[in-house]
Amino acid sequence: MKCRFADINYEINNLYSDLERACRDYLIPYDSECDEAITITEQDIDSENNDGGYSREYLEFISVCRKISNNLPLHDAFLFHSAVFDVSGEGVALTAESGTGKTTHMLLWRKLLGDKLTIVNGDKPFVRFFDNEPSTPYAYGTPWNGKEKLGCNMRTPLRHICFIERAEKNSCEKIGISDAINLIFKQIYIPNEPQAAANALSLVDRLLSSCDLWRIRCNMDISAAQTAYGTIFSR
Repeated sequence: MKCRFADINYEINNLYSDLERACRDYLIPYDSECDEAITITEQDIDSENNDGGYSREYLEFISVCRKISNNLPLHDAFLFHSAVFDVSGEGVALTAESGTGKTTHMLLWRKLLGDKLTIVNGDKPFVRFFDNEPSTPYAYGTPWNGKEKLGCNMRTPLRHICFIERAEKNSCEKIGISDAINLIFKQIYIPNEPQAAANALSLVDRLLSSCDLWRIRCNMDISAAQTAYGTIFSR
């Protein structure tokens, strides 16, 4: 099958038909020219951690994501573990350790803003830079969008990166690159291959220089979204 992720065309030689269903919103015509080819083997599937007793079909889905993520930095792109949404043409990424509540906080924003907000990807967006817009990272929807399956096949110019922390009292403050750099590297997929890894590290530097950076301390009430939105989008 052939798919387009982050405006990169991939030919994927997969083993199980479930993958085509999972990627159906990203399929492109089979006569399309492709930038990269990915082949999945039974050994690739075996190498995925199966402590949770997942099906081989699901493990293939994860293996494809891993192989694409290893390749993305060669195209000025990378996987960013975050929840991304678009607000009136501006992309916002919420990122945090798993279990902190970034999805819950994103849904509070959606409850607050309604149709002004579009969820791009709830878990694993791809972020890409282009030579003609060197200071504009674009965040893309992917099929790897979390157990809630929140997202769509679109991209948004990423303007804001928000680091989420649990707290009883809501607050939102701007932070500098020095505060953000240790936090963000926990959420970026860095390939093992040296050139791809070097590219990914360079792209993270560009990302932090291109976006407004925020620390959001929040509870799980709608007031958390009101505080964050009111601070970030005050003009």
